[in-house]
Amino acid sequence: MRARHFGWAALLALIGAPSALAGGCKLLQVGTLPVTMQSLRPVVTVGLNGAKVPFLLDSGAFFSTISQDAVTRYALAEGPVPGDTLYLSGAGSGATHAQLATVKTFAYLGVPLHRVRFLVTDTNIWGELAGSLGQNLLHVSDVEYDLADGIVRFIKPVGCAGQPLAYWAVKTPYSAVKLRRVGAVHADLIAHAKINGQRVTVLFDTGSPRSILSLQAARRAGITPGRPGVAPLGMSGGITGNRFEIWSAPVRVFQIGGEKVEHTHLLIADIEPSLPVGWIRARHPVDMILGDDFFLSHRIYVAYSQRKLYFTYNGGPLFNLNLPQFARASHPPAASPTTAASSTAASATTAAGSPTSAAGLARQGMAFAAMREYHRALADLTRACTLAPHSAHDRYERATVNLEAHQYRSALADLDTAIALQPDDLKAHLARAELLHGHPALDTAGGPAQIESDLETVARLARPAADVRLSLASLYGDLGKYSAAIAQVDQWLAQHRLLSDQVTGLNERCWLRAAADRDLHRALSDCDEALNLSERAPTNLYRSHFGYTQSAPTSGSPAVRDSRGLVYLRLGRYGHAIDDYDTALREDPRLPTSLYGRGLAELRRGEPRRGDADLAAAKKLGKRVAAQFRRMGLGPAQTAGAAKSN
Repeated sequence: MRARHFGWAALLALIGAPSALAGGCKLLQVGTLPVTMQSLRPVVTVGLNGAKVPFLLDSGAFFSTISQDAVTRYALAEGPVPGDTLYLSGAGSGATHAQLATVKTFAYLGVPLHRVRFLVTDTNIWGELAGSLGQNLLHVSDVEYDLADGIVRFIKPVGCAGQPLAYWAVKTPYSAVKLRRVGAVHADLIAHAKINGQRVTVLFDTGSPRSILSLQAARRAGITPGRPGVAPLGMSGGITGNRFEIWSAPVRVFQIGGEKVEHTHLLIADIEPSLPVGWIRARHPVDMILGDDFFLSHRIYVAYSQRKLYFTYNGGPLFNLNLPQFARASHPPAASPTTAASSTAASATTAAGSPTSAAGLARQGMAFAAMREYHRALADLTRACTLAPHSAHDRYERATVNLEAHQYRSALADLDTAIALQPDDLKAHLARAELLHGHPALDTAGGPAQIESDLETVARLARPAADVRLSLASLYGDLGKYSAAIAQVDQWLAQHRLLSDQVTGLNERCWLRAAADRDLHRALSDCDEALNLSERAPTNLYRSHFGYTQSAPTSGSPAVRDSRGLVYLRLGRYGHAIDDYDTALREDPRLPTSLYGRGLAELRRGEPRRGDADLAAAKKLGKRVAAQFRRMGLGPAQTAGAAKSN
């Protein structure tokens, strides 16, 4: 696909006062892009046909993308890629021609650009974000990623050939690496590093929350599952249900540029980044992804003009191994790197001081939260709330950090205030409902009625296609409001015709009907259809929470098998239930609901030794799994004399 230029002259006209370096080198600021960290996702707000819209900042994508939901929501014009040279996977019908959406007015870096085009994604991988900003919009000039301070700076160097450009590194050493492929328009931020002395190819990718090494590359470096210190973290899945194993592994030494860290740990996974990473990712093979954990612990300057990348260490963990879904795993303290390169930029200007505005403090606070430095995060966010006492957004952000820091009463107070300031704050209502449901002792006033009121508000405010409807369905289901839960899934399914979305929605509805013990044959039909659709999925590369993996979901998709196992358990078809639970557990041995459901089926089939063992194992993996089944009217006490075969 040929590149399209968007009239960057308008952007370059905004160049500000220069920063002077040695040898006559000047750095002219083109513009800045404020960044808010949402957990480990850098989010920026841009203008799309007059609306303020959140996008993911994605340095690993060669082209910017937009979701089909956003195309519909903002009534964007859509058409094929010129020349039909790019193909995407369709909704279960094989490969289809890629589509481009055209935005009439795109406000970016303070400048309105016209007729800007985005690739339309065939799956919604960002939740409520509209899409991602890739290299075609980032490669305007040199780019400085200062995520720890919540800012990305666009800089045009003048007369800087051969001059080190880590301008802020006045008293600290910096590192530099050569970028492999930088063209006039597109660039892939790919360089080389070493792990245990073995060379690996790395991609600097803000679109990936965490850094991750492929199992293939790990083996080259002498790191394999089963060796001392390599701890299994369970299974993870891509957006369409594909599963792959993840481990935490000790690394003797990691080196990149002049930076070296000894005795650290990395995430490794059974993914295949040695293959092309996909149509929205870098177009060349990589062994490792350096994600937002690496960006938060470094200040990074991408010098497209020199085909180099400069960086300095900020502090904190290089690789974030704090995985909430694997909370039982123990993680060693992070190691700090040393830098061999000398600081030859002594004549550089000093970096800007700490932010003083409410917006700047809030962004910096959310960056600290992403690094799990909650004390510093809350200090910045409290200052932001003091400076902007009527900002519902700042109160909501502080509530999310209090939640992560397990300060639940403080979080509830912030959510109450956010809702009082902005009664139609959908996210605050949902967060309050989830908090009160998870911690009922906090509620001294409204009780369950307050939760239901918040959920009704969210249901009223949410768009029919919004992914929040699946969160609503889950909460309604936990409350035993199954009709309301199924209604939310019905609305969501009606707006999402893509194969992966259909699998997700059908599985959710199957589980809810089984939990409610109603319409069981319709529940079985939902699960059967979900499995059938997953078998028809074309082979492709799918984005996951940690990185990338090849292939589509299989007929053994553990989530759907787990749901269908519950249906069979309800129907008294215990052999079928055990078969489905067995299949789910082969792919994900740490699924507590499958272990518990299989235990109940074994007890009812007259196999007490196996059943009791599975129930005990399930309780170790999920503290609330027994209570979850009791709420559905299922438990060991109800199995006496209930042995029944298919």
